[in-house]
Amino acid sequence: MARKRKPQRRKSKNTSSSDYLLIIVLLIVLAAIAGGVVFLFTNKEEDFNLSSGDLCPTTGARATVALLLDTTDKISTTTKQDIQNRARQELKKLPRFYRLSLYEMNDQGLKPSPVVTLCNPGQLTEMNKLAQKGYTANPRMIQEKYNNFFTKISKATDLILDAEFEGQQSPLFSALQELSLLLPKPNILDSEKYPAGRNKIIYITDLMEHTDTYSVYKSNIDLKAFQNSRATEKFGKKYEEDLEFWVIKRNSSVFSTNDLRQFWFEIFLREFDYPKHQVLKMPILLGET
Repeated sequence: MARKRKPQRRKSKNTSSSDYLLIIVLLIVLAAIAGGVVFLFTNKEEDFNLSSGDLCPTTGARATVALLLDTTDKISTTTKQDIQNRARQELKKLPRFYRLSLYEMNDQGLKPSPVVTLCNPGQLTEMNKLAQKGYTANPRMIQEKYNNFFTKISKATDLILDAEFEGQQSPLFSALQELSLLLPKPNILDSEKYPAGRNKIIYITDLMEHTDTYSVYKSNIDLKAFQNSRATEKFGKKYEEDLEFWVIKRNSSVFSTNDLRQFWFEIFLREFDYPKHQVLKMPILLGET
């Protein structure tokens, strides 16, 4: 006697609908994940290869801010403190991937090797919100790199100011000229976010030029005496970088620090052809020697 076959159960329309719905949900989830990955990738902070020695991009810094310290004469304690405070403010406002270099000059002229030179690798506040929250970068490593940069520059500034200053002459403007020629050209990392900037020299000096070519001690602040000397020929240069002088006060019975500052201001505009659209800053530091 033949067995009766069991009738096959047909899939219900409800079962087929639930399968289709599951597939649609899975596709939506995959699309959302893919979209999230693309979003994180496109909003990721761009990585640049940095040199381990100076934290600068291997292709070059966006620009350089150079602090040049005149060590040909002593500086008062109050003035040193003012220099330290100003230098730290420069550090805080230094843009990402800009180089800060500390140079010194003595009675022999510019010392071509900087005391310290480092690039700002970037603070966490300079990153986008995703990087700050740790989604596209490591906030702790970013902050550690910046703290290392800030600490090294600050310590080097303090150390150089603790030295004894003395010199037989003051070749101030030949040192400035040499440093201008020495600084590397600004570099573009990213034309939109990290364009090239302008180099800047901050000269910390008393403006008391004293060489065989020209001496403030011999000629005082006489513009004609300067023009009749070979000073323009030797020191004259068209500066492409921004210049700023932090002027150290000296106790002089012949002229005031403000008069001396105005004297050099006129020389840069008349003799050195400093561009009028570039602001030449010459703040006078606290304290007096």
